[in-house]
Amino acid sequence: MGLYEILSHVSMPECSVRIIRMLEQEHVAAHYHENCAQIYTVLEHEVEARVGDHTLRLRPYETVRIEKGVVHSVRTLRGEALVLSLSIPPLDPDDQHPAE
Repeated sequence: MGLYEILSHVSMPECSVRIIRMLEQEHVAAHYHENCAQIYTVLEHEVEARVGDHTLRLRPYETVRIEKGVVHSVRTLRGEALVLSLSIPPLDPDDQHPAE
């Protein structure tokens, strides 16, 4: 869902954790999950997260929770960004649905 690189992906029974790197102009496209909630925490630089009707500017160590069923996307604001993505329960690759 978008243009980005997954640097790390770990799946456990209760959750999955990914480290996502987005270069300038890269993004996680608008999508939603039917079966899991997600938590995004910015590790480096700044991103713009759109969650439902809200647009948030997140800096390092700032976090946003996305409930299941809510359309969301993330993009870099300038340069490269690193984002930690935590999915509860673990993210199933078939549970990424593009926004209409």
